[in-house]
Amino acid sequence: MKQFTISIEELLFCFYSEGFFEQGMALKQAYFPEIEDEQLGALFEAACRSLLAKDAAEYRNHQYRLKDEYCPFIHVLNDADYTVKLSKFDEQGKEQNVSCHVSKFGTYSHELLFDEQVHSIKKMDSSDGLLSKTSEFLNVIDAEDNKESIITLTSTEFELLLEGASDTPTYLKEFLVKYEHQEDITRFVNDLASRKGKMDTLMRLVYDKDNSPEVADMAFVLPGSRHTWLVTGITQNEFSIVPANKDVVKGILFC
Repeated sequence: MKQFTISIEELLFCFYSEGFFEQGMALKQAYFPEIEDEQLGALFEAACRSLLAKDAAEYRNHQYRLKDEYCPFIHVLNDADYTVKLSKFDEQGKEQNVSCHVSKFGTYSHELLFDEQVHSIKKMDSSDGLLSKTSEFLNVIDAEDNKESIITLTSTEFELLLEGASDTPTYLKEFLVKYEHQEDITRFVNDLASRKGKMDTLMRLVYDKDNSPEVADMAFVLPGSRHTWLVTGITQNEFSIVPANKDVVKGILFC
């Protein structure tokens, strides 16, 4: 079993069916805040019938439950060791997201489709799949000839650079003059300006004892004309701009 695609109603049923009541309540509040208990029962019945039609549920111990082979797809959403969140802007400027959950059940990707009404959960063949998925989704192109940081900025300096790329081109000219039009810096600034300051995101989340997520590491990702740029050191409040390479990406992805 490599993939499980379910509606938001089916996911809600699965959370309750597997005993994840807190997650189920949070999902209900987010998508069905006005629904009453009586209506919730009808929703569960419809979701259950849909899962039975997919041969994903069965009647067991006097209740309808997910079949064993489908349970890991739901459990990983509730009990991951850590999660990698990937976010990018498409050509129309619309944001796309995917989450990758690493757990004792394996590594799974999780995408929301059709205005978040459908969840697609796929099991990866191995942990190497996480690197492949990240590189593919964010279009990470390695710069084999240069792995060093080209510049390190404070959060204020970086914010001004983003503002310059989106609203104030004159600031970018001043910035390049300040750094004497160094080749790599010029190329990065031009790539940033072509995207009007919009950057993709790579983030690794870990969970505390209450299962609340905390940011362990993250980087901004900028597709460039020759290769991909990474902005690292964000959690340390040092914004280092480095040409992308697998070693840096692995350092963010894996604990």
